[in-house]
Amino acid sequence: MYRDKVKTINPLVKNFQNPFQKRQQPWVVFAISIFTVLLFSGTVSVNGSSAGEIWVANMKGANVQIIDSDSNQVVKTIATGAGAHNVTFSPDGKLAYISNLGTNSITIIDAVSKEKLADVVTDTKAHDVAVSPDGKTAVACNVGAGTITFIDVASKKATHTMATGKKAITAVFSHDGNTLYVVNAGAANISLVDVKTKKVIQTRQGAKGAMAIKPTRDWNQFWLTAPADNKLLLLNSRTGALETSIDVPGEPHGLVHSPDGKTVYVGQRKLGQIAMIDTASRKITKTTALGQRPDMIDISSDGKTLYVAIRDENKLAVVSAVDLSLTMKVDTDGETHGVAYRD
Repeated sequence: MYRDKVKTINPLVKNFQNPFQKRQQPWVVFAISIFTVLLFSGTVSVNGSSAGEIWVANMKGANVQIIDSDSNQVVKTIATGAGAHNVTFSPDGKLAYISNLGTNSITIIDAVSKEKLADVVTDTKAHDVAVSPDGKTAVACNVGAGTITFIDVASKKATHTMATGKKAITAVFSHDGNTLYVVNAGAANISLVDVKTKKVIQTRQGAKGAMAIKPTRDWNQFWLTAPADNKLLLLNSRTGALETSIDVPGEPHGLVHSPDGKTVYVGQRKLGQIAMIDTASRKITKTTALGQRPDMIDISSDGKTLYVAIRDENKLAVVSAVDLSLTMKVDTDGETHGVAYRD
C-alpha cells in the first residue's frame, strides 16, 4: 500500500516540477556551457587577461618596462636602479629580480602587484641573478668584483658574498638546488659552488667573454656562449667535458632554448642578427637581421614568439620563432638589455 502511494504521488511531483525545468534549465545549461568553453579556451581568464608579459630592463632608463604580449604595448614602467641590466623571475613567476650595474644592487619586485619590494645592495656591478628551484635563495653575479652575493628571499637581505673568478657574469642552479654553476667570463671558466657550505668545490672549462649558460631539458648538457671564439660550446653537465662546439659568427650573446628543446636561438651582436639552430643536427638553419646590437632573448611559453632586446636602437623586437620573421619593434626606454617572459 505504501509503495502504491509513492507511485501515485511521484508522477504528481514530477509533473509539478517539469514546467519550471522546461522554462529555466535550457538557459542555465546554455550559459554554463558557454562560460566553460570560454574559460578553457582562454577567451576568459580568472585574472581578466590571457596575455603574457615581457619584462624589459633598460640601462639608461634605470627601469624595467612591462609589455603586454597581446597588444605589444608598454603597460607599466617601474624604476629600479642605474644600469638596469637583466631580469630573472622566481620559479613560480611571482617575484622579479632586476640586476643594476650602476647601483651595485638587485631590485626585487612583486610580479603580480607590480610593486617594488626592496633594493638589496650586493657588490660591484651586479650583472645577473640566479634563483634556486625552491625560490628561497637568489644569487647576484657581480661582474665588476668577480664575486657572487647570496640573498635570502624571505628577509630580502644579502647574507653572504664570496669570490668565484674574474668577471663573474651569470649563473645557474643545478636542478636539485645543491650546486651553483657560476660563469666567470674574464677567467674563461665555470666555478661550481656548494650552496650549503658556500665553497667553490670545482673549477671547469668555460669561455672568454661568456654571457649565457643554459641547461638542456634533461640536464645532460649546458649550452654556453663563447663570443671571443664565435662559438657555442656544448658541455657535459656531469663532468664538464666539452662534447662539441658550433660555429656562430658575430659574437654570440643572448641564448634561449625552445620549450620543446628542439631549437636554440642565439643573438649575433656584431652582425645585428639572430640565428636559429637545430639541436639535433647542431647546425644553423636560418638567420635574420634585426638591428643594431641584439642582446638578450627570451621566448613565449608556447614557443611561438621570440623577444629580442635591440640595445643600440632602444627597442624590443617581436619575432616569429617559426621562421624568424620580424613582427614589429616596440619602443623601449634607453639601452635595452635584459628580457624575460612571464605568463
